[in-house]
Amino acid sequence: MKRYSLIVIGAGAAGLVIAIGAAKAGKKVLLIEKGTYGGDCTNFGCIPSKSLIASGNAAHVLKEEKKLGLDFSSNFLNGNSSLARTRRIVEEVRSQEDPVALAKMDVATITGTAIFKNPHLISVDGEEVVGKKIVIAAGSSPYIPPIQGLDKTPYLTNETIFDLQEIPPSLAVLGGGPIGCELAQAFQRLGSRVTLIHSHDQLLSREEESVQTILAEQFKKEGISLFLGKRAEEISYQNERFHIHLESQQPLVAKALLVATGRRPNVSELNLEAAGVNYSEKGIPVDAYGRTNQKHIWAVGDITGPPFFTHWAENQARSVLASLLLPFKKKLDRKQAIPRVTFTDPEIASVGLTEEEGKKIGNTAVYTVPFTRVDRALTTGRTEGFVKIITKKWSSQILGCTIVGPRAGEMLGELSLAMKAKIPLRKLAGLIHPYPTYNQAIRKAADLWLTQTVLSIFKRKK
Repeated sequence: MKRYSLIVIGAGAAGLVIAIGAAKAGKKVLLIEKGTYGGDCTNFGCIPSKSLIASGNAAHVLKEEKKLGLDFSSNFLNGNSSLARTRRIVEEVRSQEDPVALAKMDVATITGTAIFKNPHLISVDGEEVVGKKIVIAAGSSPYIPPIQGLDKTPYLTNETIFDLQEIPPSLAVLGGGPIGCELAQAFQRLGSRVTLIHSHDQLLSREEESVQTILAEQFKKEGISLFLGKRAEEISYQNERFHIHLESQQPLVAKALLVATGRRPNVSELNLEAAGVNYSEKGIPVDAYGRTNQKHIWAVGDITGPPFFTHWAENQARSVLASLLLPFKKKLDRKQAIPRVTFTDPEIASVGLTEEEGKKIGNTAVYTVPFTRVDRALTTGRTEGFVKIITKKWSSQILGCTIVGPRAGEMLGELSLAMKAKIPLRKLAGLIHPYPTYNQAIRKAADLWLTQTVLSIFKRKK
């Protein structure tokens, strides 16, 4: 029976950060992974979805070429090769995280399902190992809703849809969250006739109403059929077609079905009872340092519950790694607002408070700059978005922001840094932004603080 100073369960973003970092520090590390190394992000999430989105965006540009003063004679599109391209990119990224690559970094690996036998003993497909300290980074899986008949159909999730060899002629998507919206638009642009069904009245329910409206209008413009505020009551599969029965409506028919109705932590297979680790279907609760109720067992990433973001998992992992290696413990950074990006077109990026949340706490100001006022957006023909920044009214301390537009995720970094460093919005007016860039919208928002706040004081004095 082999013994290790550290055992990490799960070779996703968080697990890799800890295993590789600990091995570099000279620790004897074992990394256990039941599936493909690299985790959800590499294999089923960020990497394949953004690769396919890139192909979809390129196809869309060709369709919209006349708006840019171009005219191609052919309108034929075959997007099947984009799926093969996506898989090649996944394989390239995964090759940097597989057992062969990890062995070169002194990380031992076992491929199999980890099952706790006691708080220190783990069985992996019959092989038993002992860890002085253990980190659980087992991730999350797609949530499959209890819809009548669904379990008897060959539905797709984000873990299987990229295995398709061809773009389906028609695709139904259950779920209007980030995964559903991103893939619905990508497949529509690559040749599918997409229908999106969402139980909420708006897409992306976490975002501001103006954002939801812009995205819904863009989807309709591209030909995506939206059924919002609708629930699938029954799903059947007949003659190689899915038949989706909505309440008070004729069944919808599609060649393929993607279920994108959320995620849940992978807590069921670990036998956490034997380890004495507290958990629920919502995940494993941890303390301020990332420890479970068993102080030698830590938990990071999706296994601890939402939000299910790779960047949040990596941030947690870096803090836990420091606690494992240093003589003192480092707290998780729970005070910093976690940014989020939905990679639709236009992109939707947010951090901190929304305008509505700002109104509830009071004494806040909102500065909005539409891209119709930004020269770079005018030159590219992409003026449908905006930058909205919420601040404390007089100090202009940034409390949150929402950006809708091309490369919104990259633009978000400037404002996230300002929030973390407590740099008020007014000071960003003095930062030289290169011209012409989309980021000039941030400077224009900072200028609004001067015109809307400072000048109002002078007017009152007069």
